[in-house]
Amino acid sequence: MYGEELAKKLEAILASGATPKAVAKEAGCDISTVYRIRSGAIVNPSYSVGRSLDEMYAKLRSHAA
Repeated sequence: MYGEELAKKLEAILASGATPKAVAKEAGCDISTVYRIRSGAIVNPSYSVGRSLDEMYAKLRSHAA
């Protein structure tokens, strides 16, 4: 389930206007990793990438509230 949740969070981050390149840079990963998470090919990324995406999503939610 974590992979699906992460993909949905990534979609929300990208929908807010962030580019895949910017997300990859902030998460400290390659842009291909971002695309693979988005497509569901990677459902369990490294801890640091998953945590970075969670933090980006939390920032997005806090700004929307």
